[in-house]
Amino acid sequence: MQPEGVDLEYKKSKNSLPKDFWPTYSAFANTRGGLIVLGVDEPEKGKFVIEGVQSPSKVIAELTSLVTNPKKVSACLISDKDVVIRSVNHKTVIEVSIRQADYYQKPVFLNGSRDSCYVRLGDGDKRPSAGQYKYMVANSQQYVDTELLENYTVDDLDLNSLEEYRNLMIKNTARNELSSLSPQDFLEHLGCFQIDRRDAKRSYKMTTGCLLFFGKFNAIIQRFPGFQLDYFRKSSSYDEKWKRRISSGDMNYPELNIFSFYVLVLKALTDDISDRFTQASDLTRGPYYSHMKLAVKEALVNTLMHAYYDSDTPIKIFDYDDYYEFFNPGDMRVTKEEFIHGSDSVSRNSIISLLLRRVGIAEKAGSGGPTIFNAAQANHLRTPDIIRKTDSTTLRIWKIDLLSSLKGLTHDQVTVVTYAMENSSKISIKGLLKTTNLSEFKARKAVKELVENKILQQYGNGKATRYFLNTNEETGILGYKMMLKKFEDQFNK
Repeated sequence: MQPEGVDLEYKKSKNSLPKDFWPTYSAFANTRGGLIVLGVDEPEKGKFVIEGVQSPSKVIAELTSLVTNPKKVSACLISDKDVVIRSVNHKTVIEVSIRQADYYQKPVFLNGSRDSCYVRLGDGDKRPSAGQYKYMVANSQQYVDTELLENYTVDDLDLNSLEEYRNLMIKNTARNELSSLSPQDFLEHLGCFQIDRRDAKRSYKMTTGCLLFFGKFNAIIQRFPGFQLDYFRKSSSYDEKWKRRISSGDMNYPELNIFSFYVLVLKALTDDISDRFTQASDLTRGPYYSHMKLAVKEALVNTLMHAYYDSDTPIKIFDYDDYYEFFNPGDMRVTKEEFIHGSDSVSRNSIISLLLRRVGIAEKAGSGGPTIFNAAQANHLRTPDIIRKTDSTTLRIWKIDLLSSLKGLTHDQVTVVTYAMENSSKISIKGLLKTTNLSEFKARKAVKELVENKILQQYGNGKATRYFLNTNEETGILGYKMMLKKFEDQFNK
């Protein structure tokens, strides 16, 4: 049997639902979902025995009654199709699939107590740390940058950043009348200062989004002590030395806020884009440069717009020789599929998002993902990686193709991978022998080595055996999107 893990748990259950079902339910809901199999005992650590469920209808009735009772559990995350009865070795087991809760449902807690919640760590259910609990509670709000601050004024903002933003807004909107507004009036116009309707005086107060976007560094860290923005240019992730650095608190950037960081880092990222493959017939930069410039801009905007700024973990952007990496605290509020296909954006920072859109830095909601993935596709680059965790997001944009990203391949292995890339990622020995100069011995040897190194995956047996490039999940999603688009184009002819 498959061992227990972060998304699999076995429970002993003969005639009733076990009490320890609920901590695992909460843990799966608050982490990334999972499967609970009822009817399996663990007489000793790591050894599982199928004992079966003797009264499956009774157990399911109990589960259905309790999971819909808000006094027992705060969110119902299963439906009829998620509860399946199976026969294994002539014994009955019940499989219960629990989906991950949406951000606004977390933390999923038990028995009416918000403190009675769990997260999944390895194969165990654990109480969340103080930081994890704080994140789930804060992140359950639709917007987290609309808090009104007491005793913060225009003096806490970097006026150089504000004026640079104002000039950009006038340039992009031709609204010259904005130049005559005082800093306070301009900020109220932007929605950065809002009326406190709980205050009888109805006074204007600064939003946390405004402080993060335009604030002086010391003023920001008084409210957000973990605030840290970092950009590093390095040759590789193994290189301890950086060639260039832009960081909060650095003496060269004493008042770094979101807007000034964006301006500085976008220039650093785009200045470094290679001109390879790009010289057009009129000696201007070609599509690689323009595609990558748009892609890194969208990735930078996405990182700053969707970060959770109450975290103690910094925003980190790395520019390596082979790829860019954008990391932000805070999980994505959309699925990978929605990000790649371009669904409506779900932002946790409404003020920051609005400020980026009002000057044209951020485009139409949900357009960032398609821009990033289309740039990779158009330039035959390795498909970007999205690494989602419960409290962080990493986006990796490759500057090189898949073949170049695979290090240490032999000449014959390169031939096989190149053939696969030219044939929709699939390989047959017959096709290799027909198309390449490899002998059957060399072809089989190279394929075997690539399978062992998990660069290829094998499907089928005998003459029906086929091999596929072991690409990332994002490649599959992008391929499915391309297939649907092709079908749509044919349908609309």
